[in-house]
Amino acid sequence: MRLMQEVDEDEVVAVFLRGELDSSRYGETLSALLARDGRGPDVLLRPDLGSAAENAYRRSVLDEHRAYGQREGLFLGFPERVEWHRAALRPKEVLEILFISWDWWLRLTDGSRRPADAARRIRAGEVPGVTAEAHEPVAAALGAGEQPELIAATTPALSPLVVVEGHVRLTAYALFPERLPDELEILLGISDEMPRWAQF
Repeated sequence: MRLMQEVDEDEVVAVFLRGELDSSRYGETLSALLARDGRGPDVLLRPDLGSAAENAYRRSVLDEHRAYGQREGLFLGFPERVEWHRAALRPKEVLEILFISWDWWLRLTDGSRRPADAARRIRAGEVPGVTAEAHEPVAAALGAGEQPELIAATTPALSPLVVVEGHVRLTAYALFPERLPDELEILLGISDEMPRWAQF
């Protein structure tokens, strides 16, 4: 793993929302919030990180959508002070990122939270309604540069890494690891308080 430049939290918020806008589970909710506020999708698809007003709006959307500022739901116990970096991971390191400690991801991996276990169980037909074929377009989009970065969190020891946003993409990468580049850039949050995050 190579830690690269530091990243402002405003960029992390923008990438998180960009990822969820594409989500079949969360995209409709985000689109409804944008429509309610008279905003087009460009505020998420092409964020102006130099605009304080845009950054404040995206934070408010993420707080309403996922209780980010309140540190509830997905973000229960997530540290207030996090150093964010861009990091480059080799394929093996990408596939060592853990899923969150959430019911679905525990069931998908038979408790291990490891993407490789999810991929193995999906290919074996052990997960009803989930197929490798459904994930193939997600993996294919990686090579086309059409996806936002994964967001992960860790401690100063840089272990373990736990995905914050991008679970479906991480599953697709495990199912089609040959699609991973020699290095994949992600956004990585580092805090010595990360073990307090309920999903860590």
